[in-house]
Amino acid sequence: MTTQLARRGQGDHRPAKRHRRQKYSAEPLATVPDESELGPAMLKLTPKQRAFVLELRHGPAGYGSEVRAARAAGYGPSTDGCMRRIAHQVLHNSKVQDALREVGGKLIRAAAFGAIRNTEAIANDFKHRDCLRANLALLDRGFPAETFHTVLVQKTTPETLVIASEQVLARIAELAARAGLDPLVQIEAARAKQIEGVAEPIAD
Repeated sequence: MTTQLARRGQGDHRPAKRHRRQKYSAEPLATVPDESELGPAMLKLTPKQRAFVLELRHGPAGYGSEVRAARAAGYGPSTDGCMRRIAHQVLHNSKVQDALREVGGKLIRAAAFGAIRNTEAIANDFKHRDCLRANLALLDRGFPAETFHTVLVQKTTPETLVIASEQVLARIAELAARAGLDPLVQIEAARAKQIEGVAEPIAD
């Protein structure tokens, strides 16, 4: 401290380095329930990973919460630097992430009932400035507006026109002979399907 004061007196205005202290106790706050009460994602975890997820769920939030959850789950004892790396690895494990979403989803769904009650209380308080908004929100969730759309799809398949030239008729006769059919009959049928017309140029 004396050295720091002497440096500041000599024009060194750098602030003294602060060390963040450990904010939370590592005492476990959660109890892992029986496997019959766990969801599919939690069942895929190891016992320590399950405890880590539940410690995050029940423990305090903020700086050091992941390290606290790791210590409470049984990862350690170790130095603070090692525990930060361990907590980071466990937290970013794909299976742990799935379990956190599973547990978080249950928490959100449970908290939704409280949110509904709070919204209902505001909707019934005519002096509240958000009374109208609360009523509209409840109305929208209870009786959402329905819209109907009619889409007409028309599909036009262009016909393929084949000009019965001498080469085409010769090919028809060849294929008919191979298939054991009368070539003359097939040629006459092809000629009957021709469309006669005169093409005229169209000026732009």
